[in-house]
Amino acid sequence: MTDPRLDSVLQAALARLESAMHEAANSSGTVLGQLALNSSSATQRQLLMDAEHILSKESGKLHRSFAKELQERVEKEARRQADSKSGMLSDTDWSMLSLVDDAEVERGVAADRLAAQLAGECDKALEALNSYLSAALEDGSPNTNPLRPQVIAKAWLKALGELCDDLGVINLIVQQTGRQLSRQLSSAYEQTTQELKNLGIQPQSLSVHRTRGAGGATESGSDHANTRPNSLHDTGPGHTQPGHWNSPTQPGPLTGSGNAPWYGPQSEPHVRAAQALSEMFGMSVPMGATDGPAPISLRAGRPQPGQFAPITPDFRNLLRQLSVQTAATDWSATSPGADFDPNALGAAGTLPPGAGFAGPLMAPNLIRAHRDELVRASGGAAIDQMVIDIVAALFDQVLSDPKVPPEAARQIARLQMPVLRVALGDMSFFNSRKHPVRRFVNRIASLASSFDNHKEGPGKEFLAHITELVNDIVEGDFDKMELYEAKLKELESFTESETEREIAEQAAVAALLNNKEADLRVQQRYMQILRKELAQIEMPEFVRDFLAQIWSQVQVMASARDGAQSELAVRMRKAGHELVSSVQPKGSPQLRKDFLLRLPKLMKDLNEGLALIQWSEDAKKEFFAQLLPAHAECLKAAPQHELTQRLQENALNKVEQLSIPSREEAANDPLPSTLEDLNAPPLLTVVTALSPDEVQKAGFVHEAAITAAGDLDINLDAPGEADPSLAELDINLDIPPPPTSGIQLVHHIQKGTAYQMMMQGEWKKVRLTWVSEGRSFFIFTQGHHMHKQTISLTGRTLAKMCESGRFKAYEQAELIERATVRARRQLAALAMPKKSAA
Repeated sequence: MTDPRLDSVLQAALARLESAMHEAANSSGTVLGQLALNSSSATQRQLLMDAEHILSKESGKLHRSFAKELQERVEKEARRQADSKSGMLSDTDWSMLSLVDDAEVERGVAADRLAAQLAGECDKALEALNSYLSAALEDGSPNTNPLRPQVIAKAWLKALGELCDDLGVINLIVQQTGRQLSRQLSSAYEQTTQELKNLGIQPQSLSVHRTRGAGGATESGSDHANTRPNSLHDTGPGHTQPGHWNSPTQPGPLTGSGNAPWYGPQSEPHVRAAQALSEMFGMSVPMGATDGPAPISLRAGRPQPGQFAPITPDFRNLLRQLSVQTAATDWSATSPGADFDPNALGAAGTLPPGAGFAGPLMAPNLIRAHRDELVRASGGAAIDQMVIDIVAALFDQVLSDPKVPPEAARQIARLQMPVLRVALGDMSFFNSRKHPVRRFVNRIASLASSFDNHKEGPGKEFLAHITELVNDIVEGDFDKMELYEAKLKELESFTESETEREIAEQAAVAALLNNKEADLRVQQRYMQILRKELAQIEMPEFVRDFLAQIWSQVQVMASARDGAQSELAVRMRKAGHELVSSVQPKGSPQLRKDFLLRLPKLMKDLNEGLALIQWSEDAKKEFFAQLLPAHAECLKAAPQHELTQRLQENALNKVEQLSIPSREEAANDPLPSTLEDLNAPPLLTVVTALSPDEVQKAGFVHEAAITAAGDLDINLDAPGEADPSLAELDINLDIPPPPTSGIQLVHHIQKGTAYQMMMQGEWKKVRLTWVSEGRSFFIFTQGHHMHKQTISLTGRTLAKMCESGRFKAYEQAELIERATVRARRQLAALAMPKKSAA
């Protein structure tokens, strides 16, 4: 080690990295467990369960193995740098010359991908750390950093490989832990950088060492990812393959010379992002073009916050001209084209104009039509060509997506040039679900699909509003991120106001359900009070639970309907008292006689109260099946001491005199979760005790209606729309996708969005319009606005529908994610004729 002060810093950094990986693995195990519960595929569920098992049950072995491997690799890297300075060869691993099996190769590929993901997420912190460690190691290459993501990734894959040989399970773990770890790695790097700074080490500016090889320029270094032929290489002059782009020989307008190298420290984050993007689409980026024009996003350094990298006036004018052309285009007519045919290829493997995966495009793809002009105006950098081609491929899919109404698709089509501008200036558009432009396009598509008609009513108003938003973007300064963020907020605000206006038409139903939610809060508070008081009284546990959870509802219902001092309310309170007394020991003849005389009235009151809240027959049978043996047992037991009987009677009198809280007193009480225990009796069956008129007006769906057996093997999609590959997305984005089915969907549903609901034996598209404050009640609408049907559900019923597969998202994935999967499949199909020809 060149600098003796470095040893303590590296040890402290190792401890941080081990802690960060431990936390990431624990979080990933929780996420994988939840995904396993929600997965509809038996195969995928088993993979998720196996991955969760390793991260939870085998966590001790896994983390010990990782810590040991990381320690050895970091020490080896540090020694290698010191020995290279002295001209020595140290720790030569002759096994590197032996053949390796396919699994080892796959783990190496997985490690490279994980390293690229981590490096992309913490590029600023990593760049700063590299500058300090390079000074301490007296080496200007970033590959000398013994803490770099490649070292961490390989140690993690090595540890996983010792516990598991299933590559599918390993890839799942790597994908999840990468997402969790990337959030903490920047902090660990920043702390290590601060320690080096405190030691007085001065940062060193980095440079990239390149050596010429058969495939072009590659970085030097001992890392496996750098010594092998780089997958991002130039395929040779004049050679074109699907998924490869050639850099033009003419100089770019901003670089002066086509041979001016642009590759350097500032370009590394961009290159890593481009590599991740190329892996997403199954392609390779021409790294041999690093001696050509610089990509747009690198020509003027890092852009200012809220802006994209600047472009030339010529390129800006071209984008403006094409945007104006979209306004003059007849969007009502579909562009020519037919179903995608891999054999019907244009020059250089390009798609025929208008070809889409499901049929003709709903609007022209102007990026594809004007590709050559756009490439020339952009400067011709190879990565810029890649971005232009991929955005064009995405719009092929977007503009032929059957889930997107044609009217909305034509408005999205007008965003082609703004989206291209964003993609060229900000690569995070491709790999971040949080990107405002990505969210804006996805949200337009999701909201538009919730309307059945865009020619009149709310659908027409929505279309007019998004047309105004798109006009503001196309005619405005779409070089600034603030514009898209503002339009996204306007879209959400409009959606909120529209749902409020729509629910105003159902004010009576909303008021009814709000009152029921207030009753739920009252019952919840009263249940807690009862449970506390009953805890001091000796009785069978099933009786205690019945009184607290079920009979409390009877008392709330009787008090709300007829008043707290009504004959019914008093009788129901007395019945609870009698129930507890009925299960107490009755060894004397007089006690047995009194019990037998009072039992018929007790049973009558119990049945009347349970009918009041419409408690299910099955639940009643189960309760009485426990109560009858308890009564038989108490007749045989010896009587209690007289003092004990008096104390118990006083306690029961106190419980009987408890007052039911008012709605105002319980207004701020938290409500129970809808997911606590779906197999237990609902805490408030009273909400189902509606009059026939109320049930009809609210479209209230009883929980019993969804438990009936029914065939769920029904195709949710119209002909040509079914796409099973979208069920399990493997796109590497910054955050997991929201669930589209399963129990967790309850927490992610949004007002104004379309969903699929199983009703009366068939799937129907419904739109969420209202959610109560405590999320206890949901109102959906179904059908045309002139023939609209209202559907009301409790949160518990909705959760049961999600769990049983009777409620799902209308979209299997968001628009751009769907487009990415289909574009990748289409581009893979393009390569098939080339391979067969070879």
